[in-house]
Amino acid sequence: MSAQPVASRWTVGRPSEWVRRQARTLLAWSLLVALLLLTTALSETFRSPAVVLETFKGATFVSMAAAAEFFVVVTGGIDLSIGSVATISGMAAAVLMNGRDPNIPLAVGAALGIGLVVGVINGLLVTWVKITPFVATFGMLYVLQGLAFTYSVNPVGQAAPTFYGLYEDSIAGVPVLLLLMAGFWAICWYVARQTAFGKHLYAVGGDSEAARLAGVRTTRVSFASYVICSLLAAAAGLLELTQTYVGTPDLGATLLLTTISAVVIGGVSLFGGEGSLIGVLGGALVLAFLGQFFDSVQVNAFYQQLIEGLIILALLGIYRQKVKR
Repeated sequence: MSAQPVASRWTVGRPSEWVRRQARTLLAWSLLVALLLLTTALSETFRSPAVVLETFKGATFVSMAAAAEFFVVVTGGIDLSIGSVATISGMAAAVLMNGRDPNIPLAVGAALGIGLVVGVINGLLVTWVKITPFVATFGMLYVLQGLAFTYSVNPVGQAAPTFYGLYEDSIAGVPVLLLLMAGFWAICWYVARQTAFGKHLYAVGGDSEAARLAGVRTTRVSFASYVICSLLAAAAGLLELTQTYVGTPDLGATLLLTTISAVVIGGVSLFGGEGSLIGVLGGALVLAFLGQFFDSVQVNAFYQQLIEGLIILALLGIYRQKVKR
């Protein structure tokens, strides 16, 4: 007699509980679906599969950088140097490749090495020197930006043909770039949701002291989050090189605000402990399609920023994020 109520709670209560827990992620993807429907109705450009596919490919750079920022923000931190890391990594790779395929391994290794070094420095400044994340990474932003413009104020180097070809290559009609990104997001999701390290990231962001008392090595987790962030930012710089062909000192000029916007739209709390990578992906795609739509209907750039800002403020109001005490 008692089995029926249990079954009822399982079939009815479980889905509603899942929706409640995934509300922020679902909101981001619902916004994307609404945007796609709106853009398809208002702009003939978006009725072309080729344009939609190109928009997805164009979003890969920002989405990878947004994933990088996620790993720091979910712990309650922030990395303001992410755009500069992508910039200087992309420049270094372009210079080292110099248009030659044999130089690709060296260039990729050097770019990721830059990301690793910057991540270690940021992590040490935050966890060992005890400088607040905002100040530490803000200083690193200017250091790297200064290095980039000191080296050159003009585009430098050039991507190797095979590397540059990743943007156009396809397998069975599916762009290689999107296949690579699918693998990237699958790995990131697994790390964030299915590993002990991922659970520790959320624990540190939710309540660092409680996590420490529970046995989580909070300092190591926080340090690792900055290393991962900078490594992924460097990888994003490499990825953007498949589109720009050359390294430019202003490559990541707008990347910081764009990635933070994607993180917010994706439902990640800026105070840590809440949000998902799938939501961040949705947020990055929202920004990509919104920008493409604005360009297709020739909306003034200032209005674009205004509308994006209003969307972010509206979502922050919906999420009702509270500062941790």
